[in-house]
This record gives sequence, C-alpha cells and structure tokens, in this order.
Amino acid sequence: MAIVLTRESESKIYDTFAVRQHEPVSFEMVYKSSEWLHQNSLMDFMVNYGTFINAPSRDMTATFWANRYSRYIAFFHWAVAKGWNVNTSLEMIKVYFCARPDKKEPAFEFYSSFEEGTHFTDKNSRQKRLSAFYRNHAAPLMHAFADEAGVRTRELWGQVYHAVPYFINLAKVTESHDLQNRLMDDWDFITKEAAPSLFRENNSPFQFKVIPIPNPANDKPMYTKPTCCLAFKASDCYCYRCPRMKPKQRQILYEQKKK
Repeated sequence: MAIVLTRESESKIYDTFAVRQHEPVSFEMVYKSSEWLHQNSLMDFMVNYGTFINAPSRDMTATFWANRYSRYIAFFHWAVAKGWNVNTSLEMIKVYFCARPDKKEPAFEFYSSFEEGTHFTDKNSRQKRLSAFYRNHAAPLMHAFADEAGVRTRELWGQVYHAVPYFINLAKVTESHDLQNRLMDDWDFITKEAAPSLFRENNSPFQFKVIPIPNPANDKPMYTKPTCCLAFKASDCYCYRCPRMKPKQRQILYEQKKK
C-alpha cells in the first residue's frame, strides 16, 4: 500500500530531509547511489560536483559529499523511529542536484520510495534495521569515497557525526516524546554501541573529541566540529567551529563575530 501523505507531512519530509517521491522538473545532474560504487562513475561525479563547490582537490569533494548525504541518513533514522518502510537499496535511490538561485552549489535532493507504518518500533527491530542500513548502504559509500579521495574514512564519518543530529533535531521538535526518545536511543546505539564491523572498520568510526568553545551569538553551548570539512582549501580560511583552528585564530574571529 502506497503512503498517502498530507501536505504537512510532505512538506516536512522534503523541507527537513530533501527527500521526494517524485522526480524534480529540472536538475543539474543525477546519479544513482549505486553508481558511486563504480570507479568511473565516482570519478565523473567527483569532477562534476567538485567544479560546483570550487574544490581544488578530491578530499574536499568527498567531505562535502559526506556532509550533504548525511541528510538522507538522518531521514532513515527518522523513518525507522516511526516504523516506516524505506527502500534503501543503493540501486533504487537517485540523488538529484538541483540549482539554487542563491548558491552555486546545487542542492542534494533524494528520490526514494517509502510507505507508512509497516515495521515494529521496538528497540530490537529498530537496531536491526539501522544495522542493515549502515552495513549495506552507508559503509560501502563512505569507503568508496574515501578510497577515491585518498582520505581516511574517519574524515567522512566525522561529517555524518556532525550533520545527522542536526537534521534529527529539526525533525523531532514536532514529534511525540516517545519518538524523540527513540531517535536519541538509536543515535546512541549507532555511535556508542554498534560493533565496528558494522561500518567495515576495525574501531568505532564515531570516536571524536569535540572541545567546548565560546558562543559568539548567545549563551548556548558550542563545540568544535568532529572533523574538518576542508572548505578552507577553497576559501583559504577556517570556519569558527573548525577543529583545525588555533585558539588565537578563534579568539580573533570570536571578537569579529561579537561586533
């Protein structure tokens, strides 16, 4: 049975996760996720996407991809917590790159099929689904991009560790208390309890040290990012939360942002 969505739920899925069930009218380029497991297609994508983001090297292209693709990973976490069925076969997912009027970099939009309320939401069922997804979907992609870019997979998992909670937090504010708890429990399972083999790693890929830093905007806690996105290679400057930034550099930027 196909899912019947209200306009509100359609808007939430698209606005929060950029997941769509219909192909966009126009786009810059499109790839099936499965294509990125083949070197020639992956090289083609790295060149094309790297041009859009002015990446001088493949490592920056790979980290940007991991950050943007994390939006789909967050969607799957949300769908699992709700008990939805999602076809996460790499062959069945298309990633469209759609032009944005205010930015040169196109937006990632994910064409994916799903239907409502077909799975149990108990802890064991959720963990089994998440384990299968990371083993068969996320891990192969992370390793393929890392190999092609010549970087450690840790650099790409760091983008996932940073970005997924951001989108989960956006989605959970309108959800029930029970569903919010499921989302948090599931993220703890993936980042703290799941076996490294699940990610095709020898050690957990989510062992990161983030350091508290002063927030120039308000009193809310702020921390460095787990890994650098390498945007400095194109802009010649670090972002405020970059883990590579020296304390003296951050203090100068802090004073500038406070003005």
